[in-house]
Amino acid sequence: MASRKLAIAILTVLAAVSVCALPGRICAAPPVLKDVAGHWAEGAITSLAKMGVLEGYPDQTFQPENLITRAELAKVVARAFGYAPTMDTKFCDMDGHWAEPFVSALDAAKVVTGYPDSTFRPDTNVTRAEMTAMLARVAQLGDMGATDAQAWTPSFRDVDASHWAFRFVEIARRLDTIPLHFGMVFEPERAATRAETAFMVKALSDAQFARGTVTQVSAMSETITLKNVAGSTQVVQVGADTLLYRNGVASTLDSVRSNDSVYVVGTSYGSARFIKAEGVVTKEDITRKVSALTHGVITPDQVDAISRGKWDEARAGMSPALTQRLMDMGLTETEVGAVLSQQWSLLPDLAQKRLAQALSEELGVSSDLIAAVMARDWQAARSYAELEAAQVLLSKFLKM
Repeated sequence: MASRKLAIAILTVLAAVSVCALPGRICAAPPVLKDVAGHWAEGAITSLAKMGVLEGYPDQTFQPENLITRAELAKVVARAFGYAPTMDTKFCDMDGHWAEPFVSALDAAKVVTGYPDSTFRPDTNVTRAEMTAMLARVAQLGDMGATDAQAWTPSFRDVDASHWAFRFVEIARRLDTIPLHFGMVFEPERAATRAETAFMVKALSDAQFARGTVTQVSAMSETITLKNVAGSTQVVQVGADTLLYRNGVASTLDSVRSNDSVYVVGTSYGSARFIKAEGVVTKEDITRKVSALTHGVITPDQVDAISRGKWDEARAGMSPALTQRLMDMGLTETEVGAVLSQQWSLLPDLAQKRLAQALSEELGVSSDLIAAVMARDWQAARSYAELEAAQVLLSKFLKM
């Protein structure tokens, strides 16, 4: 088994090395693909073919409307973005498959994911949704919008915030990597064609990326000046359509600090669409994070008011939204009024249990802990919290 894998690895590496690099070897230009002239994706197909990323068929056709499999897409992505082939895949159906080195490389880079049964299903046609997810991870934007994408405005009629690939589709749309002919519908479960693949891969390869350390932030000019990894100064314009996150939370330009490390992804024509900043955690980071956990029902300003004990100040603005949210959890309007006035004792036992259970499911903590907090039994709350922390640590330990 080891020798077979070694042989495959050697052949893969050799295949990746152009014979044009051999001394004295004269290579012909890539063959002209006979069926792409005038096609809407001709430019992308031709460019990727010249780069050796895409290949045609023996009859010198590309057949742009043919569908593409998950294995074929893995090969294209690995070649286009320079992922070195490896032989350490964890998928049970990839052993010995021709695309194993490419899938393994993308798996190691956390670009691809498999199915719950530990399979990759390499010969299944890849969907448009799956392709956007893979390319978002290539751009290192796989976590973008993980907590707040529900607030994004859908660009397509058939992909809203309830769809698993919503944020990946929106990332692709913001980077202008989606073909224009899709129009107002994305058809996420539709199998992607070779032409669509070529267009989206080429568009992402043309995107602009920057990484560095912030040296200056200008609110007046709405720019971030950074020293990039090459040591050069670079100015990034933060526009109205730029999504900026600091320490993993949606933020604004004024939250960025000098010496923050930043990662910028922009369109091919230089418009910054995503900025990820990391730095010293501030009070604003915390209030934004707590607000995000409530899905925006409680704003950062209201979180700040609560932290200062200004309940009346916070309640004035959040009551309507919070009322609806609590009613969606199953409480009556009277019960919601008791909650907002912090008069827990006015809640009947059944309502208290229902609220504790609803909040437990929403926040991912035990209903006993919620009930203790509602009753202001801080000693009990502390005990329950310590117990939950111990359970989390134990579960992680057992999975090591």
